[in-house]
Amino acid sequence: MKYFIANWKANKNYQATIDWVKVFKKLYRPKQNVRVIVCPPFPFVPDLKKELKYLENVYVGSQTISSFEKGSFTGEVTALSLVGLVSYAIIGHSERRKNFSEKDDDLAIKVILAKKYAIEPIYCIRDEKDQSPKGVRFVAYEPVAAIGTGQNESPEKVVEMKKKLKITKENIFIYGGSVNEKNIKDYLKTENIDGFLIGGASLDPERFVRITNQA
Repeated sequence: MKYFIANWKANKNYQATIDWVKVFKKLYRPKQNVRVIVCPPFPFVPDLKKELKYLENVYVGSQTISSFEKGSFTGEVTALSLVGLVSYAIIGHSERRKNFSEKDDDLAIKVILAKKYAIEPIYCIRDEKDQSPKGVRFVAYEPVAAIGTGQNESPEKVVEMKKKLKITKENIFIYGGSVNEKNIKDYLKTENIDGFLIGGASLDPERFVRITNQA
């Protein structure tokens, strides 16, 4: 199984989301060996859930969740509130660590809360200094220098990092960092990479489908 995770980050509005879905549904052809996970900004999660629910092997995820379970925390989006809407949650993305000062202790709590409410964590790490919490299946390696820069890391270096991280057979190893329709073939040649966390290239549904079709 190959996983293709679309991380829209802080992009699109309601109409742009609907337009993306229309094109994606027209072009997407399900494959038994491909699972697609779309992670939009929070306001568009319910709409995507509704529009994509009948597509085979397509799921909705969130870009983060709160480290609080519930209560008087204005503005927070909790795992509890996402029950029934998302199947996955990206946790610990380097942009969250950098821009919102998220620490390992906070991220560990998020993993616990996600799993409590049957949401699969996709845990992001930047290098071998970051350690994923126990029980995490999806480990996403995202070298900071490659994110949004167009300077993707070579498949050889990605596989080398996998070894340094001591990824086991129980883990699903994801690579994220300027993956696009031109370089995806190189990554798909190795069986050591299970999936991809895709940012900019996922904003265009045609580009995103071209990527997934190559698996």
